[in-house]
Amino acid sequence: MARLPIALLAATAGGAFGYGLWQRHRRELETREVDEARARTQELRDEVGKLIEQVEALHRDSLTGLLTRDQWESEAAVLLARGQAQAMLWVDLDRFKDVNSTFGHLAGNVVLAEIGRRLRTRGDGSLAGRFGGDEFVMVLPHQPAAAELEQISEQLCTPVTVTTPLDPTPKTVTPTASIGVAEWSTTAPPEVPLLLDLADRAMREAKKSGGWVTMTHRA
Repeated sequence: MARLPIALLAATAGGAFGYGLWQRHRRELETREVDEARARTQELRDEVGKLIEQVEALHRDSLTGLLTRDQWESEAAVLLARGQAQAMLWVDLDRFKDVNSTFGHLAGNVVLAEIGRRLRTRGDGSLAGRFGGDEFVMVLPHQPAAAELEQISEQLCTPVTVTTPLDPTPKTVTPTASIGVAEWSTTAPPEVPLLLDLADRAMREAKKSGGWVTMTHRA
């Protein structure tokens, strides 16, 4: 059998070796491109997540984590339109200025933040917002019985242990609240502003009676 010239064998071997190097280089490039694409995708996801957090922060009260008034009214209107809200509560803490004057505003903020946490974590489909100061509003997906209203009041008025950087000694603050409830029985619920007015008037009646009372008005 004829033998291939040495030069041809060398060229063939060199070509195969070169092709192997090219294939390896190509795989490395492809792997690098995939890794870079994944890293960029993750960066974009992180950026989108931060933007979502920033937008959500605009709609939430920074102290309590509850919805701001405008956002709450918008979301409450959607729940009403869907028939997923059956009662509205307006909560006003009683004599809260006394807490600030006795324990200081930092301590008052601790109490407000705890009230916000209690409203935010009810887990019953309710929607809560802070309307400013010591006023909070919530819609429930059902009409609460008297026992449930009492339970809500008791939950909100459980003592709060307060410490602040300026006064690390624990203090116990027991808030009380006047609660106004608006309920409706029509198949087409009233608009949010009307229900807010109704709940607000019920809350003011509770205040006038001495506080730490729940009053109900029906539309």
